[in-house]
Amino acid sequence: MGKLFDTARGLMMVLVLAALAAPALARAAPPSDGKDAFGVAMGEKVSRLPGAKMFKPGWYQLPAAPKPDPRFSRLAVEAFGETGVCVVQAVSNEITGDPDGAKVRLAIDRLADDFSMVYGAAQKLDSCSDAACAPDLWGQDLQTGDRHYGYRWALHDAPKTGVREVSLIAVAHSVSSFVYLAQFDSGDLTACRANEIALP
Repeated sequence: MGKLFDTARGLMMVLVLAALAAPALARAAPPSDGKDAFGVAMGEKVSRLPGAKMFKPGWYQLPAAPKPDPRFSRLAVEAFGETGVCVVQAVSNEITGDPDGAKVRLAIDRLADDFSMVYGAAQKLDSCSDAACAPDLWGQDLQTGDRHYGYRWALHDAPKTGVREVSLIAVAHSVSSFVYLAQFDSGDLTACRANEIALP
């Protein structure tokens, strides 16, 4: 899951800035049916995703989700020629004025309840590695990377063409403003990572 947090911190600013400028999505839809996420099928070629725009090698932002969910405002995918889409990430609008993280945790917990109805029991991640961690420094510790908060669902029986893992985490924009990020990994993630390593 550390890979997810590293990736999330790198993509968060791009997605958050786009989300602030965009209207909320219109209707709710299941985030994944086991084969796709927000209507984006695992293995789908980027050329078949209207409006996909590359913002870093291997990563593309979509102007809208094929199956939108109003709890998320922006969508990005990781895709390569050999694998097609192998990761789908969605980010929420910014949650502000929340230095103790109460609002973002509540939003994530509610989402986790919904996700668990589809994916089963989740592994909860709620940890802080700094000896000085304190509830009133929740946002600061999240921003520094000392604190992690989220959930993970491992779908071991999923095929290569399906969703193998789902993660939902809090990402800091500042010490008192956050987004939550959902990531859907394909069963062919190993091939995807091999393509990622081969990037110049």
